[in-house]
Amino acid sequence: MGAQMRITGGKARGILLTVPVGVEYLRPATDFLREAVFSSLGPKIHKAFVLDLFAGVGSYGLESLSRGADACVFVENNRLAVDAIENNIKSVKKSAARNFTTKVFCQDVFAWAQTCEVKFDIIFIDPPYNMVETRGQELLAMFSKFLKPSEESRMVIEVPGLHKIEMPNDIIEIRRLGRTGHSRQPNALIYEKK
Repeated sequence: MGAQMRITGGKARGILLTVPVGVEYLRPATDFLREAVFSSLGPKIHKAFVLDLFAGVGSYGLESLSRGADACVFVENNRLAVDAIENNIKSVKKSAARNFTTKVFCQDVFAWAQTCEVKFDIIFIDPPYNMVETRGQELLAMFSKFLKPSEESRMVIEVPGLHKIEMPNDIIEIRRLGRTGHSRQPNALIYEKK
């Protein structure tokens, strides 16, 4: 196992999540950015049904569960990362001492999307940056259809600092978080349904 990061808030605050060695594309969300995202989401996370796409080791979904979400679906196609998600779920569940529901799919997110028939309160999308830069609008359009039509629903995508995505017609950008002065520092764009 490689680098570690921690849960930044909620009942499992402070527990370490492990990132597997040898998974080159994993770019764990920074503690700073996750804290900013969850501060912005505030009470919307409570009792939410969450989707964590390109989940890596599951930091966004696990943070949601620690902070009071009722359930999370994780989708990640790398077996080593999926093993880390499953181990990290056990750690968060033990530390949080609360019941929540999880489902982990070891599958390509685009293939998974072809079979999904449910809608979510909060969706996190954290793809490789080259995919954001070349297919960002496509990602938003594809996954916004899984967002519940509610004023409380939110979709969050992580992007390289200065990158902008032309938005599909059914969502609006309501916030940009992160250190925007650096071209490759991670930022998070938060959307809601129109």
